[in-house]
Amino acid sequence: MWLEASKEAHSHRRMYALALDICGSDAAPPELRKAARKVVRALADVIELPIADAKVLAKASKKFAKLVVVLQNTYEEEPSIAA
Repeated sequence: MWLEASKEAHSHRRMYALALDICGSDAAPPELRKAARKVVRALADVIELPIADAKVLAKASKKFAKLVVVLQNTYEEEPSIAA
């Protein structure tokens, strides 16, 4: 579910909402919650503003990209090897 949502999170508001959801879930592994908390912290002060500093958004985007990597490592299946 989160992996699918991460592929559709094209706005910082969606990134924030997804990260917030992961932070609040007991089902998420600790490493995933840690990566999500970094996204939430990066956006918490600016998410409700109509315009935010580009540097803040760029930093949040990088943290979200790292969150996506953790999601992929956690939830994507290993590629099958054809015999």
